[in-house]
Amino acid sequence: MCREQCLALAGLYAAHARVTAGYRFACRAGCATCCSVNVVLTSLEAEYLRQAPAWQDPALAVEVHRAAAQPHYTPACSTNLVAACCLAGREPPPDPSPHRPGACPLLDERGLCRVYDHRPLACRAMASTRPCAEGGEAVMDPFLFTLNLALCQVIEHLDRDGRTGNLLDMLTRSGPDLPSASLVRNRPLPGFLVPPEEEQRFHAAMDTILAWPVGRGRLGDFLPRLR
Repeated sequence: MCREQCLALAGLYAAHARVTAGYRFACRAGCATCCSVNVVLTSLEAEYLRQAPAWQDPALAVEVHRAAAQPHYTPACSTNLVAACCLAGREPPPDPSPHRPGACPLLDERGLCRVYDHRPLACRAMASTRPCAEGGEAVMDPFLFTLNLALCQVIEHLDRDGRTGNLLDMLTRSGPDLPSASLVRNRPLPGFLVPPEEEQRFHAAMDTILAWPVGRGRLGDFLPRLR
């Protein structure tokens, strides 16, 4: 995986933390209701996750392989394909795979993530203003959903020659083994899905994120000009 892509991904994670720092979330260490076997990520994010010190323990890979052997959710298409369909006024492909019960195998016995600093955006984005265990789901500002969706699209664009899939499938495959019926091809960024009433906040947040330094440039250098 290209070093520049991993640097850009790390920059995006840091920028996301900066623009969401003003929110008061209920999420705390050990609160793992949302840490399930249904997490989706790109091959770039999987490569970054593999850099976590905990992943060097072969026992953790064994646990992930054991979980991957059970039935689990697999996405039918990537985020940018869904966005491209919506922007063109078409229905996106159906996503028939059901979400499955089960805790993420990357959690330890205390409910703490063993790869926390290298976790994918799907995990970073799942932040609730109320404990999820109370109502069974996260409660979030709709704007954050819009912003997080856009950043999922940006990550897919960074990894546009890669794949998207369930974390379990992605971590149990690598290199020549990556192409699989359970993984979908990534696509370039087609544009963002932003409600008119959120455009001002969105552009302000994205200006901060795309200006984030990456190497000798900035994160925005990795993206096409869409506005």
